[in-house]
Amino acid sequence: MGHRAMAGGALRGLMGELVLVGDIGGTNSRFGAVAPGETRVRDIATLRNDRFGSLEEAISHYVADHAGHGFSAAAIAVAAPTAGETIGLTNRNWRFTRESLRKAAGARRFLLLNDFEALAHSLPHLGPDEVIRIGGEEPHVDEVKIVLGPGTGLGMATLAPRGGGRWLALAGEVGHTHLPVATREEFEWRQKMTRPGETFTSEDALSGGGLLRMYRAIAPQGPLSAPEEVLAAGLSGADRQAQRTVNQFITWLARVAGDAAMAMQAKGGVYLAGGIAPALIEKLKSSAFRAMFEDKGKIAYVMKPIPVYVIVDKFPALKGCAAAIAE
Repeated sequence: MGHRAMAGGALRGLMGELVLVGDIGGTNSRFGAVAPGETRVRDIATLRNDRFGSLEEAISHYVADHAGHGFSAAAIAVAAPTAGETIGLTNRNWRFTRESLRKAAGARRFLLLNDFEALAHSLPHLGPDEVIRIGGEEPHVDEVKIVLGPGTGLGMATLAPRGGGRWLALAGEVGHTHLPVATREEFEWRQKMTRPGETFTSEDALSGGGLLRMYRAIAPQGPLSAPEEVLAAGLSGADRQAQRTVNQFITWLARVAGDAAMAMQAKGGVYLAGGIAPALIEKLKSSAFRAMFEDKGKIAYVMKPIPVYVIVDKFPALKGCAAAIAE
């Protein structure tokens, strides 16, 4: 699957200091430290964002707690688009610049990434105990890979080989494509979820909020009121409509993942990230997920060898930040 360390490159001369890595979401900020040129993360801390008034404050807090390290460089992944000078988190009212974050980290070198760019960079460095394979074959090492993540939204990124063991991560927006509806029942289900004047996209179903929205569409008086409740009841069979919801969620996830894999010719594999996918592992193995993923008519044979992996590593974005800055 990959290795855990790489050549130090431009950081080779900084071996006396560490690199700060961070993964910033709307609710939590996760930080860690890595030796230059490595992807093994140490001293991981998860901080509740509500404790801080800004991302700079959260970074400074972690740095102060690990003052003995001395950070030569920092790579931070954020759940937000990273174009432009001033960046704002998608799900929290924090705004910042690259320079303000670099100063908070006290680092000479700084790299800012989208969270799915960081996940893409982690893929060659995930060990066999950090992923679960759902069908397909073990790929050649240097093949295009994609990562999808149903979570707060539906993110995606592609990782393309550049030769010599180097990679290029490309952020995507699969969450804002149209949901692949194929049957009358699915069309009616989508209609019930669509609000007037709204363009319904894939992440309106394939996300935590989408899971609840799917359930509410077919069980408007149902007892479940949170995505976690729908997922748990659907997997256990405790609620019949929740069970229908989870099954349909898997069907749509299989189609979206298959479409993305076909479009990008992701022969290196499709990786499912985020908090929902690990809970679905046994269901993905036993359901029609794989058949739906491969269902591409005359050229279904192209899909059969493409593996799907569920990432079970708890902090892959931190590993991806380390890999990206070492590049």
